[in-house]
Amino acid sequence: MTMIASTAGPSTSTAAASELIAALAATDAADPARPRLRERCIEAWLPMAQHLARRYANRGEPLDDLVQVAVVGLIKSVDRYEDGHGVEFPGFAIPTIVGELKRHFRDRAWSIRVPRRLQELRLAITGADNTLTHTLGRLPTVADIAVHLGISEEEVLEGLEGARAYSAESLSAPVNAEGSRELGDTLGGEDREFELTELRLALDTE
Repeated sequence: MTMIASTAGPSTSTAAASELIAALAATDAADPARPRLRERCIEAWLPMAQHLARRYANRGEPLDDLVQVAVVGLIKSVDRYEDGHGVEFPGFAIPTIVGELKRHFRDRAWSIRVPRRLQELRLAITGADNTLTHTLGRLPTVADIAVHLGISEEEVLEGLEGARAYSAESLSAPVNAEGSRELGDTLGGEDREFELTELRLALDTE
């Protein structure tokens, strides 16, 4: 992934960062001062992008890569933001940045593409393991699982090996019976006002 500078300059308060983005939105595209002002806006709001990236850490992807993805979303937000529409910049930028992060996981979170047969076998083994642990009062053996599922021990081992191929759980996996909500939709899904407050604190302290 092409690296984007991820180290901001001196800390910028939320108020100062908001003033910068408002000034950029009011600046004509042909104004020679705009490129430098745009750069300052990106630097000022960088802590917000880093903060969001960290919330997706420990999911199988390097944090540096996640920061780069978040910065791409930040740059898109800076370039598209129009002041005066009743939406603060964080409220405008967060969906764009989070969308970039979710897209990154959907596209790249698998270390290898596991055949559908092994995916289904993995799920069956997981279900059998849970059932047998409850009924037997102990962890089931490979033989126990094979008998329960009516398959060979070799197939159980194959399914277990396929499970190890996952570097992260698919963010497109359904999390409800209807399949109308995906795991990716639950990430970063806290109350928007709470998140904005949290981001303001992060911006003022980083």
